[in-house]
Amino acid sequence: MKTPQPVGLNKKHRDKRDLIFYCALMILPLIQLCIFYFGVNFQTIMMAFQRFDVEDGYSWDLHSNINWFLNDQVRTAGFWAMVKNSFMIYLYTQLAGTVLAILFAYYIYKRHAGSLFFRFMLFLPSIIPAILLTVLYKKTVGLGVPAWLQYLFGKVVEDPFSPTADGNIRYTLITLFTVWTGFAAQTLIYSATMDRIDSSIIEAGKVDGASPWQEFRHIILPNILPAVSVFIITGIACFFTNDNNVFNFMSTSASPHDKTIGYLLYTLVVNGETGYCKSAFLGLICSIILIPVVTVVRKLLNREDD
Repeated sequence: MKTPQPVGLNKKHRDKRDLIFYCALMILPLIQLCIFYFGVNFQTIMMAFQRFDVEDGYSWDLHSNINWFLNDQVRTAGFWAMVKNSFMIYLYTQLAGTVLAILFAYYIYKRHAGSLFFRFMLFLPSIIPAILLTVLYKKTVGLGVPAWLQYLFGKVVEDPFSPTADGNIRYTLITLFTVWTGFAAQTLIYSATMDRIDSSIIEAGKVDGASPWQEFRHIILPNILPAVSVFIITGIACFFTNDNNVFNFMSTSASPHDKTIGYLLYTLVVNGETGYCKSAFLGLICSIILIPVVTVVRKLLNREDD
């Protein structure tokens, strides 16, 4: 006859097993963080505390990076213009891009006319490399459209992407390109999320007499909010690294009117080893600023989802 185990001992064993499982579950993202962020970026983080000299190479000198950041960047009007541009790009991509993406995804979800064609067209920014898509857009808008305008109206129109063109027009065209490429990815994600909504919920809404607007507001939107939250959080995380595709369009010759913090990071790296340490220091400052912001926004969004 098998001797029964004490209930308290079994409970202790289960609690211990649950604790081991919980620790293993929590340690996995920490291991990934250490390997794929701190491990991979260890040298980059160290560069933030160094400077590079052509004769002496790398040496520890945090003070020079701090002076460069405070005197050559923070105290200049150009730096705050880049911060403003980065903020405006975030607003354009999040507000205009997200709203249009949700509405367009709902159009595709409802299988209206041309929805399959539009879904295919939205895949193109993901299939075609970004630099090739930039060249196509630049040649079409910068050369093709002015040529057609000259042919139709006999008026010579300057290439809007040339350094001497109107900065506002150039900035608007580049921003539209950024919104379009981001809009395509968001639309596909939202459309796929809508396809996973239980059809019985939609049918129940129709039986209760829900209009298309009520269906969209009370059924569709609540079910895609987690996907919207992801794009909001990743958008904040990329606030300082989004160059608005200015580097693809203008290379290193962009005007101050077009620059963003992300563009500054790109150009510092392109300048060679003399810019590596400055770029690493600026990236570290951006990370320090964004980590608490992303954490707070994530908690607020999670609270809304609950």
